[in-house]
Amino acid sequence: MPRHRFLVVVLAGLIVTVGGYFLGRAKGPQPEDIDAPARSLAAPDGIAAYGEPRTGPHAAPAASGEVTPYPRPARLKDVFSALQARANAGDAAAATRLYRDLSICSRIEAIDRRVSGLADETLREPVDALAPAQLQGYRHRLDAIESNARNMQRLRLLCDGASDAMLASLVPNLRKAAELGEEHARACYLALGPNYDARGLLSHPEWLATYRDSVSSLADAGVAAGDWKVVDLLREAYRPGAEGLLAGALGADAYQHYRYLRLYRLGAEPYRIEDLDRQLAAAATRLDPLRLAEAEAWAGSVFRRNFDGGRSTGTTVPGWDPCGFPDQ
Repeated sequence: MPRHRFLVVVLAGLIVTVGGYFLGRAKGPQPEDIDAPARSLAAPDGIAAYGEPRTGPHAAPAASGEVTPYPRPARLKDVFSALQARANAGDAAAATRLYRDLSICSRIEAIDRRVSGLADETLREPVDALAPAQLQGYRHRLDAIESNARNMQRLRLLCDGASDAMLASLVPNLRKAAELGEEHARACYLALGPNYDARGLLSHPEWLATYRDSVSSLADAGVAAGDWKVVDLLREAYRPGAEGLLAGALGADAYQHYRYLRLYRLGAEPYRIEDLDRQLAAAATRLDPLRLAEAEAWAGSVFRRNFDGGRSTGTTVPGWDPCGFPDQ
């Protein structure tokens, strides 16, 4: 890929990180909502409210079909205690907002360095010899720089005054959101667990025991909810020889590996099928005919019950990031 096109792609990606985040913030609990009673997990809008456009009294007008950007991001430190109380009481939207805000604030310096570095590199580039199409791309990169600079100011405001103690609650709030059924938190926590904040893990080794005790119930909840991300994580974690925290917590299991691999195959898009069939043939050699038949029956039953509704493994494209939250 030519250098100028590479920079366009990277700068566009950073717009998603530092700009798209505020579209996601529009979906979470807002400052005027913080004092509202905590919602029960059983409340039907407990999670759905996080995915709805902002329509409150402080929202700016938006074009039809757009999510209204959050106009005045409150500093996390000003709302942290109230959000934490709501999350602890079972409010999934509050827990979701907390782990996403904390994730941004824990990485704010790294994000800023990357944004600044790419901006400097772009501004140093000679433009006299650029062809018209390349010059147009350069203008797009300048627009991206300006957009990222504005959004970095907003992120700085969000994270201003966030204490180390607040940032240390990232993993517990990620786990809380996962336990309350937030699918992105569930996938991230299953995949990385306390390794999502490796520095915090050094101070809280007890997080590992909590993770080990949590993964089975979270995995069961994901499968019951028809979450292909969970199936993809499980089929890999149970594979004999697999590495990673989830594999270590669950342990290699040829039978479970085949079950989840077969389930994944049932929802696979056509381009995946040949490779998955090869994997299934190899995995089948580790099972006797009775266990193989049991695994096939289980996968078919679970697929019909939980997954056969038009959804497919398209949510787990090759190389997907379990912690690539959609508004970051």
